[in-house]
Amino acid sequence: MRTTGADLIGASSSASSRRHDLDALRACAMLLGIVLHGMMSFIPGIGVIWPVEDSHASPWYGVLLSFIHGWRMPLFFLVSGFFTAMLWRKRGLRELISHRFKRIFVPMLLALFTIIPLTWVVSGYVRSQATTVAANDTADRGDAENAGQTPASEIRILGDVATANQAAVEEYLALGGDVQLRDPNGATLLHVACFFGRANIAELLLKSDASLVARNNEGQRPQDLLLVDWGTTAYVANLFHVPVERNDVLTGREKIAALISEREGSKVPSLPVEAVDAVDAVSFGSVIDLLMHFPLLGHLWFLWFLCWYVCIFALLIKLLQVLPIPGVSRRWILSARRFLWLVPLTAVPQYLMARTPGAFGPDTSVGILPFPAVFAYYALFFGFGVLYFDADDRDVAVGRGFWWMLTVAAILLFPLGLSLQGSTAEGARIASSIVQVSYAWMMSFGMIGLFHRHFQAHSSWLRYLSDSAYWLYLAHIPLIIYIQYVVRDLPLLSGIKVIIVFVATTSMLLLSYHFLVRNIWLGVLLNGRRHSQPSRNHEERMIVLAPQNEGEFN
Repeated sequence: MRTTGADLIGASSSASSRRHDLDALRACAMLLGIVLHGMMSFIPGIGVIWPVEDSHASPWYGVLLSFIHGWRMPLFFLVSGFFTAMLWRKRGLRELISHRFKRIFVPMLLALFTIIPLTWVVSGYVRSQATTVAANDTADRGDAENAGQTPASEIRILGDVATANQAAVEEYLALGGDVQLRDPNGATLLHVACFFGRANIAELLLKSDASLVARNNEGQRPQDLLLVDWGTTAYVANLFHVPVERNDVLTGREKIAALISEREGSKVPSLPVEAVDAVDAVSFGSVIDLLMHFPLLGHLWFLWFLCWYVCIFALLIKLLQVLPIPGVSRRWILSARRFLWLVPLTAVPQYLMARTPGAFGPDTSVGILPFPAVFAYYALFFGFGVLYFDADDRDVAVGRGFWWMLTVAAILLFPLGLSLQGSTAEGARIASSIVQVSYAWMMSFGMIGLFHRHFQAHSSWLRYLSDSAYWLYLAHIPLIIYIQYVVRDLPLLSGIKVIIVFVATTSMLLLSYHFLVRNIWLGVLLNGRRHSQPSRNHEERMIVLAPQNEGEFN
């Protein structure tokens, strides 16, 4: 069988039928993003990643976050590929590009100049307020420990060390803070100071008898982190939202090496600034580094990825029109044999981006230039979604047996994947990558089957929720950070706080959508012009000819 740009698998007859279940699934993925970010402040040791650290933290929120993160965005991009192919089949390539420009690129630009700066302002305010309660939190540390909770001061101090907040560290130590405190990856405060080249903080810690023989979960001593290459350093700093300058970090590491050498009586090496300066002579490399690591996009990164994928999709369609290639059998898309090629292909980029100890699922790329491994990973899910649309899966064969897929993924693959994380052994890393991508694919197909079972019919409230989900996700970060700050020190169970954060955030954003967004130009920009539900006799014709908001931002 041969295929061209107009025939990837075989012209799909599903172009005339609307997948309400995938509309609902897309909305679910967006709302789960709000749930995920709402839990961030309740994870112990989250200080260097997130601006708010709750006084009632629990490691179980980290487990739940990993459970969601491991499949949510892979599934989102799969559905995105499906809707991209659908829109192309219905309207053609020119209309697809025009539609995506209006629904994805323009909203992303608007959010870059509004939502992202607002996020920075709110985050800066919250972080500045955090240190004002550090003393009280530290004084109450014993009571919090007796209650089985993680004190906010112990979570916060990790961020203070990473960001070189000398006043906060001095106060923490003066009030009897634990100088040997470890983060979830086993790193002590001195590990963090060495990694980020915070010489002033390292000097304080060494004067307080910080251990030089303590090892993290990777078996590294604090001084071993003085030799970490700049690429890895910048990557981790970007991941944890820690502002760093290359020369400051490397110069700071040299000072720390001198301090440790003086204490130990033997020379301790560090990555020399001169070695990096030689590389910096090539300005092109510095520009690439900046474009990849500067966190400009924040939570809008997925829109930028979609822009890339749509452009690549359009180029491939044009290429396939002149260079026919063998078609893909529907059996390799819809039957269980799809796992035979999807899992090994996806495991490759998963393996290549496994640079954060203890992390589960795909990495995040928030720079203008995507990380290649992350980009390739999500491209595979997007590409499968394109093929899946053309496979015309009327019976939703990919979701058949969804109960066993969800059960195996949740009860077997997820715990196994967590247990394999953090190991440096080559075999364990390969196994971990295979397990993680198997989990992502199985959860994705299982959720498709589950939603087809329960949400395949048209529902007005689901349509409304699906339309509003785009706005909710775009705008939620500044609001959710501030609400987390408001409840941070309340004497309530963490579960109650999480519910308050989620309900308050979604309620306010839904009200703003209904009264301020939905019926103005912004609502049209995000979702297209709304039409009343077509009559029964003309429903199919209207869906084919005027699906104004079908596919939306996907």
